[in-house]
This record gives sequence, structure tokens and C-alpha cells, in this order.
Amino acid sequence: MYKDLIKNNINKLSPSIIKEYGKTINIVLNDSESNILYQFIMKNYSEILEGNENSFQELKKELNPTLYQKVFNLYLDVKSKYYDS
Repeated sequence: MYKDLIKNNINKLSPSIIKEYGKTINIVLNDSESNILYQFIMKNYSEILEGNENSFQELKKELNPTLYQKVFNLYLDVKSKYYDS
């Protein structure tokens, strides 16, 4: 159910939405970082939804270590809440 919801609405995502969402969870992003995350999500969301986490290695090279860890921890948290149960 969640996978279909994401697939049907991914085209509504934007860097500004990512930046605003980050603020709500205390992750402050600059424009460059929100653009990197946007490009990463748009390119890799299908494989991530299927449980393939290999693309995160690509993201790790583009973000500072602290931000990458926050993003990856957020992914793990969401995955455990919505996909593992």
C-alpha cells in the first residue's frame, strides 16, 4: 500500500518540499543539499522501495558524513515503521 502511494505521488516531490520537511524533523538543509537529496530520490526511489540499499553508497559520497547519517537513519526508521511490519 505505501509503495503504491509513493509511486503515485513521487512526481509531486520537489527540493523545496524536502527542505521544508527537513525543518520539521530538525534537519536543516541548504539548497544544494536539498537538490542532491531530490536527485537521489528521483533516481533511486524504485529500487529503495524494493529494499535495495546499494544506492545509498552513491549518496554517501555527495553529502557530509553527519547529514548522510541523519538521512540514512531517517530511512531506517521509516523502513522499520512501514515496510518491515
